[in-house]
Amino acid sequence: MLRKTLLALALTSLVTPVVAWEIPFFGGSEDEAAADKGDRVGGRDWWRKHKKQAIIVPGKGYEVPGFDGYFDGNGVPIAASVDEQTIHLDNKLEREKGLLPGLDPKTAVTRVRAAAGYGPDQQTAETLFKEGVALFEEGKYDPAAVKFEAAANRWPGTELASKSLFNLGESYYFADKYKDASDAYVQLLDKHPSTPKLDATIERLWKIAQYWEQTYFGESWHAPLDYRPFAQTVPTLDTVGHAVRLYDAIRLNDPTGPRADDAIMATAEVYRRRNRFADADYHYSLLRHEYPRSEHQFEAHLLGLQAKMLLYHGPEYDSSPLLDAKRLEELTRINFSGRLTDEQRNQLTEMRAQIARAIEERDLQMAAYYEGTEHIAAAKYYLNRVAKKNPDSPAAEQARTKLAEIQGLPDSPEVPMEWLVNLFPENKQYESINSVQEIPAATLSPDGGQTMIAEGPAPGGETTTR
Repeated sequence: MLRKTLLALALTSLVTPVVAWEIPFFGGSEDEAAADKGDRVGGRDWWRKHKKQAIIVPGKGYEVPGFDGYFDGNGVPIAASVDEQTIHLDNKLEREKGLLPGLDPKTAVTRVRAAAGYGPDQQTAETLFKEGVALFEEGKYDPAAVKFEAAANRWPGTELASKSLFNLGESYYFADKYKDASDAYVQLLDKHPSTPKLDATIERLWKIAQYWEQTYFGESWHAPLDYRPFAQTVPTLDTVGHAVRLYDAIRLNDPTGPRADDAIMATAEVYRRRNRFADADYHYSLLRHEYPRSEHQFEAHLLGLQAKMLLYHGPEYDSSPLLDAKRLEELTRINFSGRLTDEQRNQLTEMRAQIARAIEERDLQMAAYYEGTEHIAAAKYYLNRVAKKNPDSPAAEQARTKLAEIQGLPDSPEVPMEWLVNLFPENKQYESINSVQEIPAATLSPDGGQTMIAEGPAPGGETTTR
């Protein structure tokens, strides 16, 4: 019978989402009924008339001039303090209903819960909270979790709900159900970002993420998608991915806290160990730029340098990672010159030599490309750069040999049937470029030019010069 009643209520809320339930009025005209309903303090029409004059009182609710007590965002009288963040002048739920509010499952569930007697109730929530504390102190963590979750649902958006969510996470944590515990902690940070339990919550998330990361990398084999159907202390799927999720939650919810830079560094290390060097490089760069005082700065420089080198795939590909690595190596040597050990200094020296060899290889490749297209001048440019930068290297000797071979070749390829090409009109873009007159070299020197100094308007309205 109860199931049929709940189903009927749910269907009614979906079919008539906008029209509120009203008790029929007997014993008077419709105008008298409307007047009575409009004068009722706390009614829907009363709140519609007076909400523009409502004044928010942090920690208490809305105060309406001329009426006693406080009201929530829907105009319902309240007698207990509420979380300031849950009070809005405009009802957020009404704004986010969309085009088909009757199909919103949250709205339907909320109405069914309220109709079945499970709506917001402070007294019930306080009772559930006390029962949960008693069960937790007895070591009955699973039953305590049920009580705390029910307390948070019965009085949402309040300080009591904040405490209930934290205790919910603690119950799951001590029951070794770390996935459920992390969900409760993240929900607490999402709904109550200014919770006084912020530091404790962040520390719990850090320990859970560290445990999941160590569990994943401590195993030599993983099932597809890291599927663990019987696991309790780790997620069922993608253990290390959930660890990264918690690291992100730490950084985003407490960006100035003591664990923020640790979380970024841990995330970068996870990506590096999984050979996702682009993601690792991003987080190393984030740590270098956003947390300059972090104790991980040197590791972020050195490991970021390695990540950039691993992003470079050879002379046939983009050279941006290689050039970025060159700049980062120079910055690392300058910024940490006073604290480098001999081993670290040798690592940087080896890295610098590796970068130099890669640049020489790329320049030789570019020279070979331009030689193949008969653009000898461009080929000579790259060969000369290799020969002059490190004259004693094998690449420099190879560049000098190649320069001697192409010395007598024309700088540019001959245009086939050039006389025929010249008969066709020139492209407008190149025509405008070629029309620019070249400045004589004499005018570019200090002695060959003439300084023009404007002195002001002449009597005739013209500017004179000397």
